[in-house]
Amino acid sequence: MHKHKLIELQKIVEEKIGSLKEEVEIATNVKLNQLYIADRRDEVEFLQWVIRIIQPILIRDHDERQQPGTTKKRLEIADCVEFENTLQERVQELNLKLKECNNLRESDILINEIDTLECTLGRLSDLKYGDRVRAIEIAEANNNYQHANRLRKQIIKMQDTESEISSQCSYTKLRLTS
Repeated sequence: MHKHKLIELQKIVEEKIGSLKEEVEIATNVKLNQLYIADRRDEVEFLQWVIRIIQPILIRDHDERQQPGTTKKRLEIADCVEFENTLQERVQELNLKLKECNNLRESDILINEIDTLECTLGRLSDLKYGDRVRAIEIAEANNNYQHANRLRKQIIKMQDTESEISSQCSYTKLRLTS
């Protein structure tokens, strides 16, 4: 059965939060370096922010947003695009802050948050395309180039749909702000 990619990502992030909390508890008990502990706590906070971005996207009523001819798959892609755009905007903001930052500790925190968000985006990308990419590698290893090319075309079609939806989202956002 097909699962929404953001639901899968949310579970991965929640597991990561749980393991980081355990790591913080252990590190605190054995009195490890306080900066190390602070970095893990910060990472938990960044990942909790990611969960707070995912949840409202998933909670929305798809029936309200669904227009004639819109498939559930297209709505899922729109949700993923919205999530990706939100994280990419945050990464851009953090990069600007980093350029202006003169404090070493603060720049370390910004770099950690950027890395955490980019890692989350990478995990989502792997959830969306990973199976097909692995299937392409297997098909090529078995010298089945026709199958590999079909899979590549599927990925390109998915990326084109994402680009189209992203453009629609940007256009809608621009109209709402003007």
